[in-house]
Amino acid sequence: MKNNHVSLFGLLIMIMFPLAGYGWWDTGHMAIAAIAYQHLNPETRVWVDELVEELDKHYPDTQTFIECSTWADDLKKQGIYAYSSWHYTNIPYNPDSLALPQNAKPEVDVIWAINQARQVLTAKDAVSLEKARFLAFLVHFVGDLHQPLHSTSMYDDDVPEGNRGGNEFSLKSFKHRNLHMLWDDGCGYFDRWEEKGKLDRPLGRKGFVALEEMVSTIMIAHPESSLENLYSLEPTFWAMESHELAVNAVFMGTQYVTRSGENQLIQPGDSPSELYMETGREIVEKQLARAGYRLAMLLNEIHGNIKH
Repeated sequence: MKNNHVSLFGLLIMIMFPLAGYGWWDTGHMAIAAIAYQHLNPETRVWVDELVEELDKHYPDTQTFIECSTWADDLKKQGIYAYSSWHYTNIPYNPDSLALPQNAKPEVDVIWAINQARQVLTAKDAVSLEKARFLAFLVHFVGDLHQPLHSTSMYDDDVPEGNRGGNEFSLKSFKHRNLHMLWDDGCGYFDRWEEKGKLDRPLGRKGFVALEEMVSTIMIAHPESSLENLYSLEPTFWAMESHELAVNAVFMGTQYVTRSGENQLIQPGDSPSELYMETGREIVEKQLARAGYRLAMLLNEIHGNIKH
């Protein structure tokens, strides 16, 4: 894959539209899109910019590729919930070997949605607006699938119907009432940059600089060559990768180590420890990098398969 690294700040200044974000929360999706944008082939970048311009005609708050990363969540704020199941999949984590509900893993999920987006973007007869909408869906859902709790629901004796990706795993926290919210917020990973500049809609100059600094930090810490299995572009594989993280690091994340050397795992009602948060931030940073690189590869591949 070509390394088309350019200054994010420079790219944004050239287009200088107000940007926006919403969930991994806001900052995470924008960071993923920003990493991807820097790694798009020049021809692919022109193509996505043209589609975003088409989207902007109907959704005035969506004016750039980075901003379109949050559009799928904007729909929910408008009261449009028809696409809600497209944001996640529920691969069961079932440590107590319960009899699972028949619909434990939905058929129409984020994996299905990503594959649908790929088809629409290469469909000869799809109109520009639909391609623009499905570009925005794709950008968002690739990000969602790299958030471990968008892949997994835990079933146990306390929550036999499943905890809905940690939404039913309560926490004692002033900011995050459940485990899903904690991970959507990056386990505090985004805080250091959000303190430097407002990283929600619209981004001012300080926000641009903070976003560039965050993206640069992520890519320096996790260059493409350092990430195992990076070049798999199958969303089913991404889902299993996130599922393993959800099981081993999220639901079985270590709160503290006892004097005898045993790991005390996080439990519902806990206040997440600094050890748990630090481990989470390391995972978040790596997942943001993976998602950004993979999104660029996927878009370059899709554009290359379009018959011009």
